[in-house]
Amino acid sequence: MKTYFESYKQYKRQGNSIKTTTITAKQLLPALIAHMERMDRQFTLHINGQLPMPIDSLIKEAFDQCHLEQPFYTQHCEKRSYKYRQLTKNRIKVEFTMRYRMARQEEKWIVDEIHSILKNRIHPDMSALQQVFIVHDYIARTYSYERHTDASPFAVYTFMNEKHGVCMAYALLFEKMMEALEIPCYYVIGKAAGEGSEGHAWNMVQLDDDWYHVDVTWDDIGSIPGKEVRYRYFLVADEKMRLDHEWNENHYPICTSTKFEAFHRLNDGCLVNTSLYYAHPVNGYLYEINFADYLFQAKQKLAVKIQFCFYINGLLYFRNDSHNGYLYQLKPDTEELTQISAEQVIRIYETDMALEVVYADQTTESIQKMISVDAVRENSLLGETAENRLEVPLNTFGDSWVATIDQQDEWQPIVFKSADGIELNIDDPYKQLTVDLYINRGLHIQMMSNRKNVEFKQPAQLKMPIMLIPGLEKQLSKQNALDYFADDEYVYIQLYKSVTIQLKK
Repeated sequence: MKTYFESYKQYKRQGNSIKTTTITAKQLLPALIAHMERMDRQFTLHINGQLPMPIDSLIKEAFDQCHLEQPFYTQHCEKRSYKYRQLTKNRIKVEFTMRYRMARQEEKWIVDEIHSILKNRIHPDMSALQQVFIVHDYIARTYSYERHTDASPFAVYTFMNEKHGVCMAYALLFEKMMEALEIPCYYVIGKAAGEGSEGHAWNMVQLDDDWYHVDVTWDDIGSIPGKEVRYRYFLVADEKMRLDHEWNENHYPICTSTKFEAFHRLNDGCLVNTSLYYAHPVNGYLYEINFADYLFQAKQKLAVKIQFCFYINGLLYFRNDSHNGYLYQLKPDTEELTQISAEQVIRIYETDMALEVVYADQTTESIQKMISVDAVRENSLLGETAENRLEVPLNTFGDSWVATIDQQDEWQPIVFKSADGIELNIDDPYKQLTVDLYINRGLHIQMMSNRKNVEFKQPAQLKMPIMLIPGLEKQLSKQNALDYFADDEYVYIQLYKSVTIQLKK
C-alpha cells in the first residue's frame, strides 16, 4: 500500500495518542484516526515542520485515506470541518470539528451484538475460509439494500436495527466482524457499474497469504424470486473485479489468486461443517463441495432438484422441486430422505430461533432450533458472574417478584436477584425496565420498558429454584418457544419476551 502518511499502528507504537497534540505532517492521518476512533467532536493539532504540499491539500489527502485504518469509526464520521492558523513559518494550528452517525452507546451496542452473533455461529475449530463464508452469508441473508430508512442508511446501527441500509453499512459491518475474528480485512472505496457517481464500498480479506475481494452488497440478491445470496463477488481476484469495479489500486494489496473460482457460479449455499451444499446451477440437483481439501471439486449428493437449502438440528431442509415443491429433510450422513409436507413451499428463511417455511396457501410453519444442554449452560447464569453487572433486587410480595430499574447514567448489563434465589440476567440495552414474575397456576413473566412489552435480541436468562414452583421443569418441554435445562435445584430458561408457562395436570 502506497501512502505518504505514517500508519496508525506505527503511530501508536511510538507512544502517541489523543494526548499528542504536536505532530509532523506524516502523522496527520493517524492522529485524525485516533480522535475519530474516540468519536471526539472537537480537537486541536499543531503540525510542525515543512509541509510536502499546501495545508488544505494535506488535510484533504488525510481525510481521503482515513478509511484505510479503523474504517468503522472514520466512516461513521459524516461531517468534517477545520480551520487553521499559521503560528510560525514551520508551525500550524488546526482546529477540527466532527459530527458522527452513531453515539458511543450505539457503538457499544453494535460491538456487543456482533460478539453475540459470532458466538452463535462461529466455532473455534472453523477455518478462516469457513468463518468468512458464514459472515458473508449472515449479512446477505439477514439484511437488504434500501436507501429509505428511518435513520441514516449509512450507519451500522441503523443497518442492524432496521435490517436495511446501503453498501457502506454492508462493508463496515463485514469489516468489523472480520476484526472481531482477527481476519485481516480492508474496507474498500471505489466505483462500480450502475452505481452512478456516488461511489461504492466493499471489502478485501486475506486468507493464508493471498488477498481477495468480497462484495456482500452485490451478492445480496434477495429481490430475485427463489434466490437470496450468490457468490459471484465472494473471494474474487483483481482481474475479474476490474470488469465492473474500480478502485485506487495504490491503496490496497493486490489480489491475484483465483483459488475460489468454483464458488462464483453458485447460489444459496448451506455450510455444514466442512461441506457446502447447494443446488447445481445447471441441473438443480443437490451437490456438495468439501472446504477441507481446498480442491473444491463438486460431487452430486442427491439426484433431486432442490431450492432453499438450510441446515438446523442436524438435518438439511429444502424444497424438493422434483416432487411438487414439497418440504423435505435429509440426514447428510445417511442420506435418508423424508417428506415433511404435502403443500408447495414458496419460501424458506432462517431466524435466530427457527427455520420459517412459507407455503403457497400463505400458511407458515416454524421449525424450532434445538439448543444443546451444553450450549444453554454456557450461555446461562450458571456460568455467569455478576462482574460489571448492575445488581437490582427483586422485591417479594407473596407469590410475586417485582423490580424496576431506570439507569440515568451509561447503560450496563443487569441482573435482577431475589432473596430466595431467583436471578434474571438482561443483556439488551434497556435503560428503563420493569420486571414482574408471579405464580398463578403456572409461571407468568412480564418484562416491560416504558409500559411496552419488550422483545430481546439477546435472550434473557432466568434462573429459578425448582422448589418455588414444583413441576415447572417437567412442563417446559411442552413450551416449544423456550430453551431450558434443569439440574437438581434450579431450572434455567432463555426468554426473548414476556411469557406465560401454564402448568398442566
